[in-house]
Amino acid sequence: MAIISAIDLQRWERIARFSVEEAKLRNEKVYFLHCVEVPKVGSMVAEKVLEEEGEKMGREMLAKCAELAREKGVEFETVLSKEKNVAKFILDFADKVNASIIIIGTTKKTKTGKILFGSVAQDVILNSKQPVVCLK
Repeated sequence: MAIISAIDLQRWERIARFSVEEAKLRNEKVYFLHCVEVPKVGSMVAEKVLEEEGEKMGREMLAKCAELAREKGVEFETVLSKEKNVAKFILDFADKVNASIIIIGTTKKTKTGKILFGSVAQDVILNSKQPVVCLK
């Protein structure tokens, strides 16, 4: 069994710390997942630059998550993805590694924001076979 820790740029530290503590309690491996999301801006050059910067930030964030796990003696793996459908990636990965739980961050969005941008956390909660812990 394993723990999926869906890391985002805003709440990465809170999610990572909680995931590491949970993994230690359960004696399970934690997978830190981060998907690089690139907004469509109408310029392939600009989108490429945004993607490269997103990858750099994602790698740095995942390295910090790895350090937290290492400090606590927790087995871990980091995964950086460019998958467009983030919720599907998280759910498929959780099934692949036989996850016991998914830990994900949430933010409050307006109704309009949910319609326009969707909610990764909502999709994961509604479609997960595993229990989901949401952190704000």
